[in-house]
Amino acid sequence: MPATTNDLIQLFDLVEVGKDKFRGPQPDTQWQRLFGGQVMAQALVAAMRTVPESRVVHSLHGYFLRPGNRREPLRFGVEHIRDGRTFSARRVITRQYDSVIFDLNVSFQEPEEGLTHSAVQPESVASPEESSSLAQVLEERFGTPIRMLSEWDALDVRMASTPVPSQNGGVMRAWVRTQEPMPGDQRLHSAVLAYLTDLLLLSVSTVQHEVEFLSPQIQAASIDHAMWFHRPARCDEWLLYDMVSPSASGARGFCQGRLFQNGQLVASCAQEGLIRLVG
Repeated sequence: MPATTNDLIQLFDLVEVGKDKFRGPQPDTQWQRLFGGQVMAQALVAAMRTVPESRVVHSLHGYFLRPGNRREPLRFGVEHIRDGRTFSARRVITRQYDSVIFDLNVSFQEPEEGLTHSAVQPESVASPEESSSLAQVLEERFGTPIRMLSEWDALDVRMASTPVPSQNGGVMRAWVRTQEPMPGDQRLHSAVLAYLTDLLLLSVSTVQHEVEFLSPQIQAASIDHAMWFHRPARCDEWLLYDMVSPSASGARGFCQGRLFQNGQLVASCAQEGLIRLVG
């Protein structure tokens, strides 16, 4: 997985291999399967490459259908669903071998003025400077470094508060940004934003229970992911990721996330994933 911010950016340098067809680079990884956030963000970039640059992504909805193979190139095929005066819709089918592994629908919009309001950023959190890194928190919890976290060395992730159960489900808050500055291309920042939303979200589904998400007792995998982009955001500046899991049932956890920057809500997401007890 990308070790530096530049490595992360290179993930989104898709190669055009035909009309509305693209191939994505694969990072080196210790994982047996691909990180879902990578596949989703690369599919988003493929969709972006087929719409006018003036149109910005405002929502996406994706289904993870099969595990991705780390040794096989990803092939993205983009379908033009609609191009209107204001909105464009695209469907991206991601394949490996002869199988579809991910199905993504994306909607774009020409920027326009309208009514504006935003939820208030949570205040009862530590600042990034006062927050411990995710690696430190997990090492203290498990008594040993978590080697898998090195897969996301391109990101600076810090726990803004201790994950806690509540009447409305488990709650987790984290600060996140890239380790190094990024170019100003807003499309690139939107892709990185999509990438990082898949990093922690499903893990909040076990906060309400006496089981560790990273333990051998849990078989976990993303099933679907939805995201709404409310305002432009920079991923090389601190984002507060506010996560909650209001429901778990049928071996599935449902989680919602809100991302704040400079006090404003810049994006929202929701995900359901497999959290099967196996031990």
